Amino acid sequence: MSIEIQNSLRGSSVVRCVDPGTYTVNLIDLRKNPTTEVVNSADIKRVTWSSNGNITVSRAANTPVLTLHNAGEMRFDDFGYSIANNNTSNVVITIATGGTIVLELSKNSSYNVDVYTGQVVS
Repeated sequence: MSIEIQNSLRGSSVVRCVDPGTYTVNLIDLRKNPTTEVVNSADIKRVTWSSNGNITVSRAANTPVLTLHNAGEMRFDDFGYSIANNNTSNVVITIATGGTIVLELSKNSSYNVDVYTGQVVS
């Protein structure tokens, strides 16, 4: 079981899961900077997969939003679309039998930035 998450500040996150198992991606896991970034929601923009069984992507109380078989790629953002069902919930990926999935998630985030007060601390 293996999961990898690559985050960018003010940009997308990419999640890759390999081998059978259930992987939970919390919205907090999509932060590039845990001090300043708060992820409020995440939409699925693209998905690429390969499986000798099936792969399910669920949100909110395990509500399936994608069920994938064999191999393929879907680029929702090419059509100006994303899968936003329950986008304030965590993403749960279940790989049955075997396979790999790569998800690109667009994030809606807010940021806390330190304000310079002009005081020098020595």
